[in-house]
Amino acid sequence: MKNRNIEINQDYSEESLIRRKFLTPNRKKILDIVVFLLTPVALWGLMILTLNYTTKIWYYLKPKPVIFSLLLLEVIHMLLTAITGNSKRSTIIQAILLWILEFVNKLRYTYTYEPLTFGDFIYASNAGEIGTLMKETILKTLWGMVPIFCFLAVVLVILIWIVSKCNIKANKSFRICGSLVPLMILIILFVPNKSVKTFMLNKVFDKDKAKDYRHNSSNMQYYSEYTMLGGMYANLLESRIFEPDDYDKAELAKILKEYDKKETENTWEKANIIVTFSESFFDISVIEEDVTFSTPVTSNFNRLKEEGIFVNMITPSYGGISANVEFEFLTGYSLDFFGKGYTPFMSLYNNDRVADRHSLVKELKNNGYYTKVVFGKDFFNSEHVYERLGINEYEEKNDKAHRKGYYTSDEYLIDGAIEALQNKKEDEKLFYMNCTIESHMPFVEKKYDSYDFEIESSSLNPAQTSVIKSYAQSCYDADKELGRLYDFIQTFEEPTIIVFYGDHLPYLSDPDTSEDLLNELKYFNTGDDLLDSYRKYNTQALILANFDMGENENLEYLSPDLLLPTITNKMGLDLSSYYKWLYNHKNELPSSNYLVSQDIDGKLYWTENLNKKQQEYYDLREKMQYYVLIDGEK
Repeated sequence: MKNRNIEINQDYSEESLIRRKFLTPNRKKILDIVVFLLTPVALWGLMILTLNYTTKIWYYLKPKPVIFSLLLLEVIHMLLTAITGNSKRSTIIQAILLWILEFVNKLRYTYTYEPLTFGDFIYASNAGEIGTLMKETILKTLWGMVPIFCFLAVVLVILIWIVSKCNIKANKSFRICGSLVPLMILIILFVPNKSVKTFMLNKVFDKDKAKDYRHNSSNMQYYSEYTMLGGMYANLLESRIFEPDDYDKAELAKILKEYDKKETENTWEKANIIVTFSESFFDISVIEEDVTFSTPVTSNFNRLKEEGIFVNMITPSYGGISANVEFEFLTGYSLDFFGKGYTPFMSLYNNDRVADRHSLVKELKNNGYYTKVVFGKDFFNSEHVYERLGINEYEEKNDKAHRKGYYTSDEYLIDGAIEALQNKKEDEKLFYMNCTIESHMPFVEKKYDSYDFEIESSSLNPAQTSVIKSYAQSCYDADKELGRLYDFIQTFEEPTIIVFYGDHLPYLSDPDTSEDLLNELKYFNTGDDLLDSYRKYNTQALILANFDMGENENLEYLSPDLLLPTITNKMGLDLSSYYKWLYNHKNELPSSNYLVSQDIDGKLYWTENLNKKQQEYYDLREKMQYYVLIDGEK
């Protein structure tokens, strides 16, 4: 009896279990292959469902990008299986990566209203600094993420368990072919190549047919139409710089040569230039339909519109990436001709290859200016970038003793500008740019110990209203310092110009939903898609002086890239031909970004739908920028 029991126990072998479950060895192999092929499909499904839940995305999925994303995941799955030796290990690696990407994407979207891109991995070294943005709300945010990410982890564990029951082990031939073929495919897809970029964007992602502008104000457009993986890849492709179509280097050189000896306008005095690059500033009085204040928040800004030149700008950024606005302002180059996820300070100015390229900083130095930039907090580690731009002096004033709220106060930075004017050498002019930081997110009511006004009425709930109040105090302080600086230069003997402008509109995160509060405000929701998109990128600039600037036509609409070329041309400085050419053509398309454009009369256009003359200039400027910046015309 004892021996019989042993035989019965031994009969429960794997082969016996297969027979008992009517699963023959051949059927088991087929099942293993099916599970192997369906694993990327399952991961893709989890990817889009989690993204939908964490960002409230509304999908407009296109068949070809979806198929591409699935095939790309199959290629990755095969490569990892070949490298690790079996499909279970491959699935574990992919599951962990998926969980991490979705988690980081949720944080990215919560605090910037933008999804994760491949370019974001460049900022990994700044993770500690970026954490400052989350300091007041991170615990609440993480707590809200617990259910979905615990659920995702459980589902991924179940998927790994299923794969383990149908685990495919890679033999020698599989490891060779499964490594080489996927690797070649990935090299073709990811190594920069213009033909691949053109083919993928036009034939797979149908960018040449994309005319749905409603979703273009964020990189989330890529995710909503192409899924997370396809969206990140499309964004990567658009960020790659290649020679424009019909690029004729000799013709561009001929055009610029015509401006070599052309005189600049010379209607303004050669003056000191003090720039306040005001973090997230816009005239908050425009939201008075929803929120009113006991005291005017931007009284100086609105008063000084009548004293100087008021400029409506279309900035290249929304909610963040101030460095892109700095790039346009200090170089006269446009972000229009880069991909939406591209940051030149991080991707182009990260080595000395561009150290000899034109910049307005160098133009000013060549005209006897001492140039200095000051940051309240430099999130982009820009010191080496500014060295390549040609700056004389870089300084970061991240001083805890002079903070208001979480960052260096505007008052302290304006003190530095006034001191610099007082102590400058008599025989040189000063270019001094303050990059303020006090009004950087997060916007929570306890950010400030006291407020200079009260909210009189609000259509928002109390939590949302507290966010508006915090942001408004930042605007109030920036406005106060603008008035103080202007009053100072009126007593200063040397000709001096102030340039004050907001880099981009803020992302005002709803404390309960993490959605952007601007979507709740009537000013940004008129029902006109074009106007609403424009208003999210419309910040304003003031050009003020302590001398008579005379009549100035056609300056009401300029983008940041044309502000400084306009000022330097009007002062009659000796400039490179590129900046003379740029100024003399500023009326062709004075204000634009990749999404919206505005002509000299204020008429709005989708940038993808310019009239013939505007499109010709737009194409010419793209070629000219490539010639001067990328090709390195001297």
